[in-house]
Amino acid sequence: MARYTDDSRERVRDAVDFVELVNARTELRKAGIRRYVGLCPFHEERSPSFGIDPVEKLYHCFGCGVGGDVFKFVMETESVGFGEALELLADRFNVPLERTEEDPRAAERRARRDRLLALLERTAAYYVRLLWEGDEAAPARAYLEQRGLDEATLREFRVGFSPSGRDRVVVGSRRSGFSDAELLAAGLAQRDRGGGLVDRFFGRLMFPLADARGRVVGFGARALREGQQPKYLNSSDGEVFHKGRMVFGTHLARVDAAKAGSVVLVEGYTDVIAMHQAGIRNVVASMGTALTEDQAGELGKLAGTLLLCLDADTAGQEAMLRAAAAVRAGARTLELRVVPLPAGSDPADLVRSEGADAMRELLGRALPFARWQVERALAHGDTGSAEGRDRLLAEARAVIAPLPASVLREELVRLVAGRLALSEGLAAAALG
Repeated sequence: MARYTDDSRERVRDAVDFVELVNARTELRKAGIRRYVGLCPFHEERSPSFGIDPVEKLYHCFGCGVGGDVFKFVMETESVGFGEALELLADRFNVPLERTEEDPRAAERRARRDRLLALLERTAAYYVRLLWEGDEAAPARAYLEQRGLDEATLREFRVGFSPSGRDRVVVGSRRSGFSDAELLAAGLAQRDRGGGLVDRFFGRLMFPLADARGRVVGFGARALREGQQPKYLNSSDGEVFHKGRMVFGTHLARVDAAKAGSVVLVEGYTDVIAMHQAGIRNVVASMGTALTEDQAGELGKLAGTLLLCLDADTAGQEAMLRAAAAVRAGARTLELRVVPLPAGSDPADLVRSEGADAMRELLGRALPFARWQVERALAHGDTGSAEGRDRLLAEARAVIAPLPASVLREELVRLVAGRLALSEGLAAAALG
C-alpha cells in the first residue's frame, strides 16, 4: 500500500462530511451544537448510545466502548487498512493524494497499474459511446429495451457495446500511445493464430467490472448473435483483474447495503441492474459462478446479512450450498438467509413482471439458511418409511445440532417432529 503525505491525510480529513459518512451506516439525529446521536453500527441496541462530533470528526459508543476518528470509522466498517480507508475517502470526497518518496520498483509498478487502469477506463467509455450512438449496436439496444432496462440505469452501470471489427480497440489504443504489452496485460487483446494482436471482445454487450472504488478492472461480455459462443466471456485474470475476487456492483451497492444492514446476492448482471432500476439498490452479483472465499470476504464488508436470491431450480439450490461453504470459510460472521423465489423465475424478470413491492416482500420473507436446509431435506426425502425418516433425521441433525439454544433451533425441532410424526421430545433427543 502506498504511503501518503501528512498534508494529504489532513486535507482528506478536512474534506469529509462526517455526518454524511456515518449516516450511510446508521440514521443520526442532531442532539446539540456539536453532537449527533444514533443506534450504534457496531453492536445491537434499541436506544442510541452512539454519537459523533461532526467538527472534530470523532465517534464514540457508550454501549460497547468503540471510538475513533474518521479513518478508523472507515477501517472498522469497511474492513480495510488505513491506506485503503484513506484512498476510499479521497475518492469519495474528490481529494488528490500526494505520495511520500517511493522505492523505484514500487513506483514503477504503481505507474504501470495506473496506465492499465487508464486504458480500461478509456475502453469502457468507448464501449458506452458505441452502445448509444452506433448503428451496429441497434440489436443490443433492442435487447436491453426488451429486458425492460432504461438508459439512465444502464449508463450508471456504464454498460456498452464492443464493435464487430476484430481490432478496433487495439488500433485505437495504439494510436493513443498504449503498447501491445499493455493491451494484453489489461485483458483487452489476444494473439490470433498468426501471432497478431486482435480484440478480445467484439460484437458483444459489455458490462464493466469495477473494484470497490469504482475503477474499471475488467469486463464481462454477453453474446448477442445466435450461435455466438461462449455466451458469456470475461476478461482473463491478470495484473488488475481477478475474477475470484470480483463482486459485480459493489461500488454502487455499498451505501445502500450499509443502510439496509443486508446485501442481496443474485447471479447475473441484468438481475443487478433491474433491481437497482426498481429502487432496490443493495444488490450485487457473484459473476455467474460459484461464490469464492474471497468474494464472501468482500460481501462481508458490505453488510452483516447476506440474502441469497438465486434461481429456485436444482442448480440454484446447489449454488446456495456452495455459497454457504464459501461464507463459512471467508466471512464467518455473515448471516445467511435464502429468498424464496418462485420456481422458474429470476430476479430481473420477477421485478419487471410483479414490481418492486413484490420483490421487497420476497426479500422480507427470506429464510434463515438453516431453516431452508431443513425444509429442503424434508421436501425431497422419504417420510413414508422408518428408514427414510431415519435418513432425514440424520440430515436434519447435521444442520440443527451445531445451532445454539435459540428460537430458531426450537422451531426447527418442532418442524422436523411434525413432518416426521415424532414427539417433540424424541425429535429433540435425536437432533442433538
